[in-house]
Amino acid sequence: MQLTFLGTGAADWDINAYVPGQPFRRYSSALVNDDLLIDPGPHIFHFARENERPDMFDRVRNIIVTHTHSDHFCPETVETLCAGRDCTLWGDAACLRQLERALGPVRTGRIRFQETKACPPVPYAIGGYTVWPLRSNHDTGDPEETTRLYLVGDGKRLLYYGCDSAWIPTASWNIIRDQPVNAMVLECTCGELARNDWRIFEHNTLEMLELMLTTFRKYRYFAPDVTFYVSHMARTLHTDHEALQAYLAPLDVTPAFDGMCIEV
Repeated sequence: MQLTFLGTGAADWDINAYVPGQPFRRYSSALVNDDLLIDPGPHIFHFARENERPDMFDRVRNIIVTHTHSDHFCPETVETLCAGRDCTLWGDAACLRQLERALGPVRTGRIRFQETKACPPVPYAIGGYTVWPLRSNHDTGDPEETTRLYLVGDGKRLLYYGCDSAWIPTASWNIIRDQPVNAMVLECTCGELARNDWRIFEHNTLEMLELMLTTFRKYRYFAPDVTFYVSHMARTLHTDHEALQAYLAPLDVTPAFDGMCIEV
């Protein structure tokens, strides 16, 4: 199973400031193999254009959503990928409300939608994958929305993807800790410039990451070959990618960058 990072930034990155060849992060999104998209944000087509891959999303058949904040969920992106095509959006009722609000009922009606629930947490067969939507520690202001972390398995390998969540909620952790996870993508919104930042209540700091990683390894959670990555870095809360690499190297954690591909 391959994971391609289409974007690794938080919501404070401005696509209008993009300069080819200069360090930049698009809004966080990722592609599993070439057929399962995690977060249909507004920057994924920019990634495809800049990397001269106009057919990059032609084989996408399923889309899963962490939450409906605008840097992770773009109704126009969903419409382009799904309307009149063999592609299904999986999410909770908040996704459907966002589509209807932005596109209207007629255009939304052309999009195939399947509701998933994170409470109670149950696995769904999505394409050739088993997908667990699990509650995250994040809030969109919609009391009916369940923001999500994800476990994605293909029968051989297992991925954890958890952007936009401080820590891991207990109910989700009770499931994740017993799984043979092979690759874990943790969020790292808050960097060197945000120690003891107020965002700790819904985003990770470097110190929080270090504590979690120490605990994972102490109790030998996950598969023996598990690898760790971080994504969702805020522009205003980090210095640069090289500094983040240096900080995370002793923890054996790799900071993702736009275009990075990993084998799970």
